[in-house]
Amino acid sequence: MSLLSVRGLSFSYLQEHTAAVRDISFNVASGEHIALIGPNGSGKTTLFNLMAGFLNPGAGEILLDGQNIRSYPIRERARRIALVQQGGRISFPYTCLETVLMGLHPHEGRFSHPDDRSLARAEQVMRETGVWEFAGKNVTELSGGQLQRVMLARAIIQILPTHDAAGIPPGRILLLDEALSELDIAARIMMMKILGVLALEHRITIIGIHHDLSLVYQFTGRVIALSSGSIAADGAPQQVFTEDFFAGVFSVQAEIAPGKGFFFYDEKIQEGKSVPKFG
Repeated sequence: MSLLSVRGLSFSYLQEHTAAVRDISFNVASGEHIALIGPNGSGKTTLFNLMAGFLNPGAGEILLDGQNIRSYPIRERARRIALVQQGGRISFPYTCLETVLMGLHPHEGRFSHPDDRSLARAEQVMRETGVWEFAGKNVTELSGGQLQRVMLARAIIQILPTHDAAGIPPGRILLLDEALSELDIAARIMMMKILGVLALEHRITIIGIHHDLSLVYQFTGRVIALSSGSIAADGAPQQVFTEDFFAGVFSVQAEIAPGKGFFFYDEKIQEGKSVPKFG
């Protein structure tokens, strides 16, 4: 049985005449690292909100371990699925440590306080994501990239509250909605490596919306591409990323360098030649 099954999924917003996503179907296994890609407005964030259970499908269903995802109690869903959204800001001046510890709320009593074990786990995850130095700093004082790393640390501890994976039920999902967009290239590479460890060693299933296709090519094992609300391609990056794919989905010219990546070409012709852009 697949961990996550999306079956004939469609959804339309009330104010729109066309479906944001339509007739989408795919299966996801535990421990997969998947990139969800596509042009702006192709339905990626809508699909994420459906997978997180925030939206109710107009048609079709999403199954988590064979059970409709919206039938899970919210607390149980939060133990198994963590979502990091793009550009999220926090208005209250919580410290970074307090913010990361919020990820433990689905696993604790309503009025419980973090114990030494929880504090040690938070420190461990914050060190791994490079934000322990900000532990006592208010999140309202962070840059966008720093806050993204804090929110990623909170999501990791939410679905992996202890480093001992043997004591945690399988079937955890981390959804990243352009959650690395404000990081510099060194931080993005570091985070992609951390995500790879989570998938390989802890069997965390990771699905991330990405626009940096070079990192997708290098670090993920599967690409699901959306175009106009439908699946345009699904497979390994080395198989999906072809000249025809880039022309059909992104309307750009590309040159493939097998095993290395690809080059994009500006559609505007200058002096009879296209301008190459590395991707």
